[in-house]
Amino acid sequence: MDILEGNNRFYVNDADGNLLAEVVFVPTGEHLAIIEHTDVDPALKGQGVGKKLVAKVVEKMRQQNRKIIPLCPFAKHEFDTTPEYADIRA
Repeated sequence: MDILEGNNRFYVNDADGNLLAEVVFVPTGEHLAIIEHTDVDPALKGQGVGKKLVAKVVEKMRQQNRKIIPLCPFAKHEFDTTPEYADIRA
């Protein structure tokens, strides 16, 4: 499964180019970003796709020296349960 990068989002499409999963983030100010939305098609539920998408945002924001505000309930849960994200949480 390929995770693609778009304008302030990471996403997964099916073979026909239809959106199956995405995480949307918004850089705000010089040192912050907000994860505002994560959605995974029911066909992919339970495969860790949402976790992988959030991890891609974390990786990108670390490269940009930004902290993350996880407003999306799924992303908030990931940050609450993943100690490795403590350093990047705003």
